[in-house]
Amino acid sequence: MVISTFISDLVLSLVSFYVSYQFKSASSISYRAALYGFTIIATSAGLGAIHFLGINVIDSIYSFFVGLASCVGVPLLGLAFFHLGIRTITERFFTFKVLSMFIGYLLFVYVFPMPMYSTIVGGISMVIILIVGLLKWRRNQTAAVLAISGAALFVIAGLVVGTRGKTGIILNVDIFHILLAIANLVIGKAILKLR
Repeated sequence: MVISTFISDLVLSLVSFYVSYQFKSASSISYRAALYGFTIIATSAGLGAIHFLGINVIDSIYSFFVGLASCVGVPLLGLAFFHLGIRTITERFFTFKVLSMFIGYLLFVYVFPMPMYSTIVGGISMVIILIVGLLKWRRNQTAAVLAISGAALFVIAGLVVGTRGKTGIILNVDIFHILLAIANLVIGKAILKLR
């Protein structure tokens, strides 16, 4: 049982569910991508909170959702931005992308393990969010700043802070969770402002 990580994962889960709820009227492709992405992340963090409370019965489900969040949930956020700022995608292409993300997750995590897969697809997603933020700068500075800030927080959380070790007396995994919670909130606001 790790109480601080239970709390930080619970915060990430609640914030992510709150953000996903903002997209409940999922009529547009970008809103549905955000809804699915934030819901997957929220579910993963919720299962993590249970895990860090010391309840290990769900560990295999928790492990599956951790991978799903990083290999499908985060890329769905990138797909939402792609649709909003780079190129409008069709319903058919959206369905294809969601299925290909899921199949890619299964292939490169379980069948042909590629340890850097989640980092690669997450990095591509953050680059897309950054590009859209820069492209929208003149027309909607608030949304652009939110997008760029959210992507930067994701990158800092994943590549600088990480999930191992401590910074002072605080576990890095707790800092990671809180930075992701803030990033999700900011990215969600950016999507709402870009629509």
